[in-house]
Amino acid sequence: MTDIATKQLIAALAEGFEGPASARSYYLDADAGLIGTLAKLTPEEASRAWGGNSVAAHAHHILFGLEAFAAFIEGDRTQRDWSQSWRVNEVDEEAWQKLRADLDAGYARLRTAMEANAAKSEAQMGGSVGAVAHVAYHVGAIRQKLAARAAQ
Repeated sequence: MTDIATKQLIAALAEGFEGPASARSYYLDADAGLIGTLAKLTPEEASRAWGGNSVAAHAHHILFGLEAFAAFIEGDRTQRDWSQSWRVNEVDEEAWQKLRADLDAGYARLRTAMEANAAKSEAQMGGSVGAVAHVAYHVGAIRQKLAARAAQ
C-alpha cells in the first residue's frame, strides 16, 4: 500500500502533467498541466527559441529527467550526462508527436516507480520529491515563456 506522503507526491506530480484534479490545486491554475499546454502548440511554436531556449528543449529536458528520476527511484545509480538533456531545440511534426508521447510514457513510468519505491528509503523519497520539484519548475518555466511571448 502506498503511504500518505507518496500519495501526495504522486498527486502533485499528476497536477504537473494533467493539471489540477479539482478546484483544489497544489501549484497550477486550471488547464495548466504540461500535457494540455504542449498539446496547444504546433511544432513551429514549440521550436521557437524564447529567453534562451525553446519549449521543445524544456520538454526534452523533462523527458530526460523523467527517465533519470524513475531509474534512481528504482535503484539505478548510473551517472547521466544532463548536458544531453538540452540537445533537442527544434522539432518537426513527427518529432513533436513522438516527444509528447514519450513524455506520457515517462510520466507513467515515474508514477509507477514512485508508487512502488518512494517510501522504501530516504534516497528514494528524496528522488521522488526532486522529481516533482523538477517537473513543477519546468512546467512553470514553459508557461511563463509562453505568457511572455504572447504579451509581446
